[in-house]
Amino acid sequence: MIEYFRTDNVYGSLEKLDEEEEGCWIALFDPTEEELTSTALRFGIDLDDMRAPLDLEEISRVEREGDYTMFIVDTPLHDKSRGEHGYTTIPLGIIQTTTNVISVCTISRISVISRMKAARGLHPTNDIIGFTSDLLISSSGAYGKFLELLNQRRIRLATVNEAPTRAHLAELYALDSSLVFFKTSLTTNKTVFERYRRTLAARGDVRALDLIDDVIIENSQMLETTSLYSEILDSTIDHFGLMMDYDLNHTMMLVAAITLVLCIPTVIGGLFGMNVGGIPFSGAPWGFAVITGITAIVLVAVLILLKKLKWF
Repeated sequence: MIEYFRTDNVYGSLEKLDEEEEGCWIALFDPTEEELTSTALRFGIDLDDMRAPLDLEEISRVEREGDYTMFIVDTPLHDKSRGEHGYTTIPLGIIQTTTNVISVCTISRISVISRMKAARGLHPTNDIIGFTSDLLISSSGAYGKFLELLNQRRIRLATVNEAPTRAHLAELYALDSSLVFFKTSLTTNKTVFERYRRTLAARGDVRALDLIDDVIIENSQMLETTSLYSEILDSTIDHFGLMMDYDLNHTMMLVAAITLVLCIPTVIGGLFGMNVGGIPFSGAPWGFAVITGITAIVLVAVLILLKKLKWF
């Protein structure tokens, strides 16, 4: 699918076009081979470069080939297959040509696209460098929304009133996995942006340097936030683990106390039940009552001792 957008002159927001025009943003979502080929031929782009962002394992990078520059960055995505709070990242290709900005992605419902459609004050789409920076900043900023959702869920889990369960711990590990995806992708994106900045500095392009600095700042802020939330989440997981270990130890102590208490009448009954001579009270009519009383006294004493030791 291909969509075309341009910015209006009043609010700097995007408006959808019915057909392509010079200076518009060309957005390809899960494109067909025919759409890829026709776009590549029309703008002189290598077909392999057009296909690269469709590979979910493609690494982030920036390349300059002929009359175009291609960015491949990781952008966040809500992955429902990994649960309600499962997130991952996918490649987003942004290609600067001499006349248009072209984006290539496998999915249309990604946060960066929604942010761009709702944004105002964007650079004109025919300002190739400026609009590319808007896309890159939006891609980095898209992490912020998901990070906030992840942190809110962590807070709710950390303040549950009931004792933590395996399900709670499993969900925390799922949140941690999402943060690992984010942190890795943001770190890789940062490397790409800094490498591109060095190229711009060598060319002495002051305006492009200012724009890429804004991109780097936004990406760095998201990376710092991700690192902070990851550290807090690790502490929460450790806390939950310690609480579960404590509950397990308490349960084991209770089981041990019950076992000890049950052993006492068993031992006394075994001693007085031996089929040998010399057993006390064996001939007394009130012998059973005496033995039962002794057993009860010992049990009460043991229970009091275990209570003082806080075994239960």
